[in-house]
Amino acid sequence: MLVIAYYSRAFHTQVDEPVLKMLLVMIRSVIQISLVIGWCSSVGTRIINKQVRHYLIAVGILLAFWLILRTCKWEFIAQNGTHLGRYLWYGYYIPMVFVPLFGVFIIDHIGKTENYKTPRYMKYLYIPAVLLVLSVFTNDLHQCVFSFPNGIEYGESDYNYQVLYFITMAWFILLGIYFVVMLIKKSRVPSSKSFQKLPAVILGISIIFWVLYCMQIVGGDLAAIDCIMIISLLESAIQSGLIPSNTSYKELFCSSTVSAQIVDTNYQPCMVSGTATALTADVMKSAKAEPVDLGDTILHSKAITGGYVLWQDDVKQIKELIKELRYTRERLGESNELLKAELELKENRAGTEEKSRLYDRIAKEVAPQLAKAEELLKLAESEPEQNKSAIAKVSVICAYIKRRGNLLLLEEENNIIPARELEYCIRESLDNLRLGNIFTSFDSKCDGEIKLAHAVVAFDFYENIVERLLDDATAMLIHLDCKDGIIKMRLQIGCNEDIAEHTLSELSVPCGNFEWDIQDEDVTVTLLLSQGGDGK
Repeated sequence: MLVIAYYSRAFHTQVDEPVLKMLLVMIRSVIQISLVIGWCSSVGTRIINKQVRHYLIAVGILLAFWLILRTCKWEFIAQNGTHLGRYLWYGYYIPMVFVPLFGVFIIDHIGKTENYKTPRYMKYLYIPAVLLVLSVFTNDLHQCVFSFPNGIEYGESDYNYQVLYFITMAWFILLGIYFVVMLIKKSRVPSSKSFQKLPAVILGISIIFWVLYCMQIVGGDLAAIDCIMIISLLESAIQSGLIPSNTSYKELFCSSTVSAQIVDTNYQPCMVSGTATALTADVMKSAKAEPVDLGDTILHSKAITGGYVLWQDDVKQIKELIKELRYTRERLGESNELLKAELELKENRAGTEEKSRLYDRIAKEVAPQLAKAEELLKLAESEPEQNKSAIAKVSVICAYIKRRGNLLLLEEENNIIPARELEYCIRESLDNLRLGNIFTSFDSKCDGEIKLAHAVVAFDFYENIVERLLDDATAMLIHLDCKDGIIKMRLQIGCNEDIAEHTLSELSVPCGNFEWDIQDEDVTVTLLLSQGGDGK
């Protein structure tokens, strides 16, 4: 088609018949414009990125517009001095300004993802582009692009270039150079010093032509040649894969390793991949409702325009893995049962050892009381008349052993206990003292918490005094005050005979302080354990 257009232009200059000249002009123009429009149409169906597709179509439309202006200007309005002819001339600068701008936008998308969009800051380039076009179309008013020394009517044949013309041409040349340089840069093959061959060849041919044209060695329809070069450069970027397109999909589908095929509405295969297996129409139809298990593969179906696409997922390895996982799960289940039984055994053993440790500690702490209780029980057996007295004393000692053991258990959990725990210990001991016909009275004010070590000291101190005076005691009055971690305990004990001072002289406490006062048959003992006292 380009050859026909070329010879139409060549014959056009050699014939004199007006009708034939017009026919040749129309043939050439229709061929050139149709090829540009056809390229735009193909771009609309091939290019994936929406913005790049719009830019390429805009370039094609501008090039077709340029060719139309060229034809109207030089073939239909050839005479100079008309306003229409001059504005057709001005119209050339619309594609000259916007085509390189769109080229910059297109080159920015090369190498980017499909969803990449032109940055906002680059879109500000529209502002100088529009101003340049407006300056050309308003040239008749200011003549800052072209000046006409002999008047506007002779402007197309007699004009001078002004500053805005050079700015416009600088825009055209600089953006064009940027497009060419970036195309060369982005044509480089990754991890290599070589470049994509097709864009390099087109660039080389274009440079050679422009050199020969400037040396006046070759000539031709410059507008048409520029359009061919621009389209060839853009098409080379498409064919080289720099601008992603959806061409060669059939070859890609057929060589794909995915087991897939496209069938029509009658389930007749239209396109089959290299690894797809033959399927019956009944099997294909059954996959329409739900995936079909074919053993090592799962068949899926999806409706598309004019038929269906069917593909098979290879699940052989997945099934083997599932089988291995089941076997592993069974083995792990058995191992878990063994581990669980072993853990329970260890927990039971640890619990038993912990109980034994606590029992041993309790026995060690209350060993003197256990020995004394045993001695009293033997006395009750050997001397029946002492039976009641001995049993009463044993009950007091047993109450101490019980409560002392309880305090040891609490110590395993926390070093701070409610103050009422000490009250419970003394109250239970006093309850057992009444069995030995000892009058008891207990006044207690216990609030808050106290150190467990202090509670142990106070209870041991109380028990020590009780055991020392148990044989002679007739009455026991106790006042216990626990507040803000301070323990204050006062014991008033009445006996049936005078109390020897040495009975209490051996008393001691690991922390705090105490004092006693003996008045004949009565004794008063006061214990004070402050909050900051040493207690473990």
